Amino acid sequence: MKELGKWQIFSFISRGIAMAIGLVQGFIIAAVLTKNEWGIVQIAVSIGGALGIYQHLGLASASTREISSAKKDEDVFKIFVTSTIIRYCVTLPIGIGLFLLAGFLSEDLYKNPEIKLPLQIYAITLIFQGVQSILNSVVSGTKRFKHLFIYQAVISLVSLLLYLPLVYFFRINGYFYAFLLFNVIASISLSFIAFRPLKGKLIFPRKSELLALVKEIFSISLAIYLMKIIYTNWEKLGTNVLGLFLEPEIVATYAFALLYAKKLTSISDSVTDVNLPVLSEKYVNNFDEYRSIFEKNFNKIFSLILFIAAFASYWAPIIIRLFLKTKYDDSFPLIPPMIFAFVFYSFLNIINSSVLIPAKMTKSMITSYISMILGTGIFFILFRGIIGVLPAMAWGMAFGAFICILIMLRDIGKHLSFIFINVDHAALLLASFSVALLCPIENIWIKLIGFIFFVPLLIWGFFESSFISKNDWNYLLRKIGKGSNNIEKRTED
Repeated sequence: MKELGKWQIFSFISRGIAMAIGLVQGFIIAAVLTKNEWGIVQIAVSIGGALGIYQHLGLASASTREISSAKKDEDVFKIFVTSTIIRYCVTLPIGIGLFLLAGFLSEDLYKNPEIKLPLQIYAITLIFQGVQSILNSVVSGTKRFKHLFIYQAVISLVSLLLYLPLVYFFRINGYFYAFLLFNVIASISLSFIAFRPLKGKLIFPRKSELLALVKEIFSISLAIYLMKIIYTNWEKLGTNVLGLFLEPEIVATYAFALLYAKKLTSISDSVTDVNLPVLSEKYVNNFDEYRSIFEKNFNKIFSLILFIAAFASYWAPIIIRLFLKTKYDDSFPLIPPMIFAFVFYSFLNIINSSVLIPAKMTKSMITSYISMILGTGIFFILFRGIIGVLPAMAWGMAFGAFICILIMLRDIGKHLSFIFINVDHAALLLASFSVALLCPIENIWIKLIGFIFFVPLLIWGFFESSFISKNDWNYLLRKIGKGSNNIEKRTED
């Protein structure tokens, strides 16, 4: 349990650095580009992302699961080769297809010729991007978390250094030049990190081994593949649908709220980096210990996500205006529902990697995620004429994710007799959501008074529910203290 917590703390720090740099990068790009330009960028990214997800095949999570339980180092490379062959059987046709269809998508479907070149660059980038998640699986599956976390922090800085000058000088196209260069550098860097420790053990699988690995990987990967397709289309649903009949400037308002809210997933991503390999092994070897570790760990992560989400929404007007003045003020009412859409998704992400994937509950994975996109779409259709198009899409995102988590929890209780959500979770969720809804208030003095009141109240709730204890707090402070001492020693040396 302590080992899991230790690596999660380092993962939070790594992802936190990457998230902060990414947020600054996104704000600066949004400030440099006009609303129309930024809207065009987001439409192109959304189209490319919605098509690019079809290369996923669920191979990253499935490979991590297989690598984490591999008996020999030689097996790690064999799993990588098998996954990569499968991946590029899909990636190459998608990349070529997107490149050839860029003209039709930009000129005929979206009536916006400016997205043709961005889509073509995106298509080329997919070829380099395809291998990254599998390389990431090699690093996390072999539990070399330290290397992975350092890479995540450093590569985010590389991203900043690429995007800012290229966007400044080449505007819309510069964004996609940077996107291509970033993915080339990321793929090369990850290859070095993944295979350097395996030097001398890079043995290709025989035909019989290849077929056996394909069967084993596909036993779970196809369900993850469908789930990833549904999630990506859910995430891109608003931008893709709104882009069909609204001006890019209006789409930009929605896309900015999405950009801000989505940064919250960095927390759940940092958890899944550690939980998937560690808990997959525990699930197979000791189910009782697995349940105990997951439940205690989930409550801590639940508390952290709610706290950050509540105040990320609460302080959003102040944070955004520091970089963009009043340019995106019209996005403020959309931020609370979008924040909690990704709060629910963060919980889904953790539960999926920690429970459903280790337990191979493939049917539950697919049905719950289908309910997410259906719930969002139905909510949007029913309420767009009542509360407006943009609010209907934002609240629809939150509604769809909430329905998804309810179905997922029902299935886990039914099939595993494992219930880890109770009335304390619901009370804390409601309290955090109430704080988040105060986002549109802009007066800084009212914000400060409210902050002084709400922070102790939420923290008291986390301790009162026993989700966080004094021992947890002391453990965190010790880890941070040790980290600071190590940095000081290295600086002195």
